[in-house]
Amino acid sequence: MADLPTSTLTPASTTATPATGGGLIDQARGLLNGNAPIVDQAKSFAKARPFATAALAGVIGVALLNTLRGK
Repeated sequence: MADLPTSTLTPASTTATPATGGGLIDQARGLLNGNAPIVDQAKSFAKARPFATAALAGVIGVALLNTLRGK
C-alpha cells in the first residue's frame, strides 16, 4: 500500500451528487417522448420491414394471450 497515492486511501464522501446529464425524471420524459435512440431504431425497422414487424407483433400477441390464458 505504500505505492498508492494518499488520495486513494481516503474514504469517499457519502453525499450523493446528481448526474450532470439531467435528472431521472428528465431522462424518463425524454424516453417517453420518443427522444431515445432505441425508439428511432424501432421506427426505422418498422418502416423498412413492415411484414417482419407485423409478424413480430403477431408472435408477441400470441405469447401474451397464452400467458393470460394460463391462470
